[in-house]
Amino acid sequence: MSAQNAPERGAELVALSSASKPTQVEIVGDRIRVASLELVDRALAGYLEGRPADERGETVERALRVGLLALQGAGGSIDVDHVRRAFDAFLNATAETNKKAAEEVEAILRKTFATDGGQVPVMLERFIGDKGEIARFTKDLFDENRRDSALGRLNTILDKYFDGDASKLAMLLDPTRDASPLSAFRSEITKRFDEVMFKIVELDASQKAAKGERKKGTAKGADFESRVVAELTDLLRATNDDIEGTGGVTGAVPESKKGDAVITINAKDASATVLRIVVEVKDKAMTAPAIEKELAEARENRKAEIAMMVFSEAAAPAGIAPFQITRNGVFCAVDPEAPDLAILEAAYRLARISALIRAKSEGSGADLSAVNDAISALRSRLESVKEIKRTLTAIDSTTEKARDELDALRAAIVVEIDHIEEQVRASSAAAPAR
Repeated sequence: MSAQNAPERGAELVALSSASKPTQVEIVGDRIRVASLELVDRALAGYLEGRPADERGETVERALRVGLLALQGAGGSIDVDHVRRAFDAFLNATAETNKKAAEEVEAILRKTFATDGGQVPVMLERFIGDKGEIARFTKDLFDENRRDSALGRLNTILDKYFDGDASKLAMLLDPTRDASPLSAFRSEITKRFDEVMFKIVELDASQKAAKGERKKGTAKGADFESRVVAELTDLLRATNDDIEGTGGVTGAVPESKKGDAVITINAKDASATVLRIVVEVKDKAMTAPAIEKELAEARENRKAEIAMMVFSEAAAPAGIAPFQITRNGVFCAVDPEAPDLAILEAAYRLARISALIRAKSEGSGADLSAVNDAISALRSRLESVKEIKRTLTAIDSTTEKARDELDALRAAIVVEIDHIEEQVRASSAAAPAR
């Protein structure tokens, strides 16, 4: 029912009331149809009469709607009260049930976990207490005084495998026992050492035999010559001088091969004076006249200013070792198997000094007395070197000390040679050129 047709509906209500027909209510879908409705209430009639005529229909409709809603709400309240009463009764019953359940649970917990007589504490004390089964088991397991305990068995095993010379480990690590794994290793190492020692003995014997054969044959001289030339070649690498082996080459004299090698002074410096030193290597004894003759021929054949003759110690004439200077050159004596580099270097440097002096005029002012004094000092030091070498060969316990002394003497030899060269340079610088 809407506000637009309120006047019509008001007229209809008035008509229905005057006709005195019984009230009829019809429900069609969501619609409520009321017919022959009449209310007898002076207060409500006065209220409705005070409303404008065009609003009375809408007011009655609203009143009917509000009344129905109030009735609907009153019915719901009745249902809620019933539910509340039923729920309160349920809560009371549940509270009683929970109280009884809590009392029963408390009783069970006390029986199970109570410190005085509870089942769980009694069981725990039985198993893990100070005198419980686990404590007794642990004590028995680690009792070192019992052979069947874990510690007792472990001690037995350790004694068996690690204690004393009769233990398993001692037997396994003892290379002298046949059952030891190291025994085979020891045998193999011993065998290898025996083989090495045998080879060393064979090598030493072969070297001695070869040395003896070289002493008997002509090959010894050739080996000595090549060894000396090789040592001099290494010695001259860091200088301006050069060396050339000429033992098989004919020289200036027809059909003459005198002169095993030639050292060219200042060969690598084109701006300096070039001089020549002829080198003769001898491994057989010669008389003094024969030596002088051979040196003179070698100087002539190789066009050299000075000669340098290197003897083996066995073939050197008396008084030459370790070296000596004559009018034809410089002599020195070395071990043919291991030529001493200090002696070879001293002989070469003295021969070089002599060649430089001879290249100047006789009145050049060169202090030959100072040179001779230095040479005498060198001879003395080289004699000491030779003596120390004998000491090294004879006494093994003093080898290290003797080698240190040998190194010191070799250094002193170099100093003396430097002193000689300074004397020559000073004298040559003061003298006029020829």
